[in-house]
Amino acid sequence: MRSFEPGHQLRCPPGPVAGTVWPLVMALPVVLSGCASIVIHDRPVFDRTSLETASSITPPPAEALALVQAGVALDKKHPEWAITYYRDAALKALPYVLSEEFSPRLDSDTATGAQGIYRRAIEYTLETTHRQAMVEGISWTEFLARAGIGVQGRVGLYEAARWEEALPTRRFEVQGFRHQSGRGGVGAPVVVFLTRSRKWGEPATETTGALTEPCETHFPKTLYRAASATLRPGSGPGEPLAVLELHDPVLDSAMNWRAAANAPALPLAYDMTVPLARQFHVANLNLLGALGVLFPSEYDGRTGIYLLDPYEPGKIPVVFVHGLMSSPEAWDNAMNDLRGDPELRKRYQFWMFFYSTGNPILASGARFRKSLSDLRTQLDPEGNDPAFDRMVLIGHSMGGLLSRLAIASSGQTLWNTASKVPPEQITMDPQLKDLMMQALIFEPVPMVSRVVFVSTPHRGSPLGDELVGRLASQMIRVPNDILQIRKTLAKYNGQVKASEAFRSTRYATSVAQLGLGNPVLQSINRLSLSEAVPYHSIIGYNGKEPLPAGGDGVVPYTSAHIDGALSELIVSSDHSAEETDAAIVEMRRILTVHYNEYALERQALARGQKPPLRITRPPSQTPIRYALTPPPAQPGNDRVAAKTAPPDLRIIR
Repeated sequence: MRSFEPGHQLRCPPGPVAGTVWPLVMALPVVLSGCASIVIHDRPVFDRTSLETASSITPPPAEALALVQAGVALDKKHPEWAITYYRDAALKALPYVLSEEFSPRLDSDTATGAQGIYRRAIEYTLETTHRQAMVEGISWTEFLARAGIGVQGRVGLYEAARWEEALPTRRFEVQGFRHQSGRGGVGAPVVVFLTRSRKWGEPATETTGALTEPCETHFPKTLYRAASATLRPGSGPGEPLAVLELHDPVLDSAMNWRAAANAPALPLAYDMTVPLARQFHVANLNLLGALGVLFPSEYDGRTGIYLLDPYEPGKIPVVFVHGLMSSPEAWDNAMNDLRGDPELRKRYQFWMFFYSTGNPILASGARFRKSLSDLRTQLDPEGNDPAFDRMVLIGHSMGGLLSRLAIASSGQTLWNTASKVPPEQITMDPQLKDLMMQALIFEPVPMVSRVVFVSTPHRGSPLGDELVGRLASQMIRVPNDILQIRKTLAKYNGQVKASEAFRSTRYATSVAQLGLGNPVLQSINRLSLSEAVPYHSIIGYNGKEPLPAGGDGVVPYTSAHIDGALSELIVSSDHSAEETDAAIVEMRRILTVHYNEYALERQALARGQKPPLRITRPPSQTPIRYALTPPPAQPGNDRVAAKTAPPDLRIIR
């Protein structure tokens, strides 16, 4: 089972020079990764002041308010009694909730009157239950059962009772996200948690359960998910006095709920940001990204595509690919905004690729392509899901190069650069030769249908050639399999100068290969890209030098620009362009275009008609737009067009 958790002690390598340069090297993730640090603080859920102050909009039902206040007074000394008061308060408030208007805002302070009492009664129930279950060493559902409260519903693949905890999102104060994704409504937004520590098919306890779905092997070891909690009276035969239900905003993007069969449909409140923050925060991904570049062989076992949500046929996969010295946390804001959008969430499923970024670019590219192909075999072995064939890759920095390699055809270009001896004449360990062949000879991945390059150094970065880049390259522990492949190539090719880039240890790390004019990168740029796959560019510009000489401080514009892109957007940013609002809006625009194109094609095929012609390349030069602050007065590139009108983000229904 793959896991995001580092499990590695960071040690400074020996030597007097290392002690001097180590802080410089460890500062590189701040420059390169584009990661914003996520900070989470606990805050009190119990708020007596809000309970004692009557709402200025809708007065709370007096009996329900009194029950909550009584429960709060008893909570510390008699938590079992407090739970029954909270339960009764929620049930008393529920009929009044049906007649109130709902605020779309997620902030619980806007939930006034009966809504506020109902939500707080559920939050207090979960908070007290969690505390006492921890004290007694029992499950949270067992403690609820004592108060006559059953648990129903499903979040992701798992029944509500399978989750190890359910806590109000109001318990957590999150920093590091630009926006809060979610919605106001009835019920309480909660975050549920589950630890997966067993392997596929292995017997397990009733709590953890055995793995039953292929996609489970791609879940992080610790899984956090968003849910909405409601409390209703028991109704069916054998049901307890009250039932706490969990509702999944990913499986049900509409998130409407009926308290009874004949009751009106109510919008449910949920929060997508807090669970995502906890998911990224608990794994310490920024540290993992730094360790993955310095000790690649120790983290290659974690390479793969990670899912937070179950695989759903019919939803188009979007795969985020991070860059050098980075991790999936580089996509925190993009994941939060795009996955948090119910219209996109209904049509797309968002995945993340993690890899050890110290490995050579071609080796990482081979592992990425294999991960994509293996995932298709595991999740859709019969190829029955047409949405899988419309996969979108979004790659930041070096992740953009891996995405580029997924739509490239190598021909013999890379092999001829690496070796003058044909592959059939080279004898080595079969596994090593397989890795070498996958890295040097390949075709586009069939299911990849669109690519978005973000701050991608197609022609390299000066940082790879500068002192800090050279020092970082020297400190990377090149994996033995890479060294063995290079040694074997050198043996069969003698001292052929053309293969130096693929034989010399100096070029064996990704940092060195990102240098301007690096032979490996030059070889990658000579590869043809699939004409069937459109691609787009999002480029950061820090405003320090006029375009086209300027860039984001790491990647020059002249390196990030790629001819043939259907669109190019230049945003005000340092190298972490993927974190900006403008870039995320552009990603949403591209995903909207992509889905509409797919929907029109499916509609035409259903009618027995020929699908519309798909445009994959611009008619002439790439149209370039700005999202700069302030906008440029006289850009230095005469190919840069004026800022265009806001894009149409309507999605076909």
